[in-house]
This record gives sequence, C-alpha cells and structure tokens, in this order.
Amino acid sequence: MRQSVLTICSILILSINLSAQEYKTVRIKAGTKVQEYFPVSERYLYQAFVPGQVVFKNGKYNNLFISKKKDIRFVVAQDTFFYDMGYIEVISGGSIRVGLKQYVKIKEILKEGAFGTTNRFSSVDTYNSMASNGISYDLIPREDIEVQRTLEYYLSGLSGDFLPFTRKNVIQLFPQNEDKIKAYIKSNKIDLDTRDDLLKFADYLRSL
Repeated sequence: MRQSVLTICSILILSINLSAQEYKTVRIKAGTKVQEYFPVSERYLYQAFVPGQVVFKNGKYNNLFISKKKDIRFVVAQDTFFYDMGYIEVISGGSIRVGLKQYVKIKEILKEGAFGTTNRFSSVDTYNSMASNGISYDLIPREDIEVQRTLEYYLSGLSGDFLPFTRKNVIQLFPQNEDKIKAYIKSNKIDLDTRDDLLKFADYLRSL
C-alpha cells in the first residue's frame, strides 16, 4: 500500500522543556482568546510545518482532511504521536513505550458575585469536552476562567493501548513481577510524576 504523506501543522501541545514553576494557573478574561496568554513558543511543539504520515486504526494511510480524530492510530513526523482523547507523544520506545500527553486544562470558571466578589466553580459542564481533551487556543470564554498546563505520562506494550503510567497499571502489566517492581520503586525512590524517573523505570521494566 502506498504510504500517503500528510503535512502536520504544528501540533498543539506544549513544549517538553516546561519547568515546574510554569504550571501555575493562568486567568483568562472573558471575551479574550486563550492564545493571547501563551506565547507561540509554548503553544506549538514544532515552529514550522512538518511533513509526516497518518496511520488510521484500520491500517490505512490517508492524505485527506482528517474529520474524525478518533479514527487515528498514530502520526509520524519528527516524533511519533498516538491519539487517545489527545495526542500522546512517544518519548521512549522499545518493548515498553513511554508516552507524554501535554495540554491546557480548565481548572475553574470564575463568575462575579455580589459586592464585587468572585465565585469559583470547579464544575465545567459547558466546557466539559475541553476540560478532558485539552483546550483550543482559539477559544474565547464567556466567563473568566483559570487554566493550567498539564503533563500526563503513559505506558504501553508494543501491542497494547496506552495506560496512565501508575504503579497499579505497571503491576497489572507485570503481575508475575509484582514483588520485584515494588522493591525497585522503594529502593530507587521512583517518583512516578517525574519524567527522568519514569524513563529509568521503563528501562527496568524492559529488563524483566
């Protein structure tokens, strides 16, 4: 089958090099675009168009406009991205893959209350899809909102889907090595929220 080529327009995920102090919430004023609060260098992984290939779940390649992201299996450009309610970048390959999903999440909706007070609502019913899938930088909210940059790490075997990179999911993938895994985490003081520790942990899992 001929492999079609798709030009990938600067995938909207945040730069990997974000530091911890940048994860503070950002208040977006009603009637303004979200993109006004994030510089271009933070909105895009690639700063120019990047040629790549899109592979669908049915195994076919296509160079047409993608109308249903749920049909995407993965995208290959300079890096490889799987799609599961957002793009997951493969940051470590092999028999155990480590993936990273980066997005901006709506934390709260802020509405003006009596006497100039501000009411905070953690419920985001009207923005539910954006709260779970990330947020469009073209969004113009009707109320003030607070958003926060978010990183989520995933792991997967070569033939499996990506799962959140948690101790519970690791043990489910390697039930026969549960004691070894727990001992490794404890002796190496693995922080499952830290990129370097997760990559180190994945190397260990590949050796089991």
